[in-house]
Amino acid sequence: MGKTATNISIVLGIMIIGFAGYYMYIEQSATVLTVDSGDVTMDMMLENTRVFMEYGQTLEQTTLDLSLLEDERFQSLRSFSTPLVDVNQGRPDPFAEVGTIVSPNPNQ
Repeated sequence: MGKTATNISIVLGIMIIGFAGYYMYIEQSATVLTVDSGDVTMDMMLENTRVFMEYGQTLEQTTLDLSLLEDERFQSLRSFSTPLVDVNQGRPDPFAEVGTIVSPNPNQ
């Protein structure tokens, strides 16, 4: 592709992106409701509040049975994991020349 064709394709790409953004902006502002939105908004808020309160009542009625945690079989479980050992990795100063000894404390 020549230099001129590359420049033209870049300019066309920028123009297409600009027109697409403008089109989305216009479409977003065109979706505004023309009805009295105060009553609709209040009704939606009241409905959402009612649903929220129902969920709260359902959660308040829920109880958890924790007797499983007090069972002796559960208490006798052991962990078979091995503890991780800290291992020094890398060099204290990665920008120092290879083979030189660099102290980890810069005041030394």
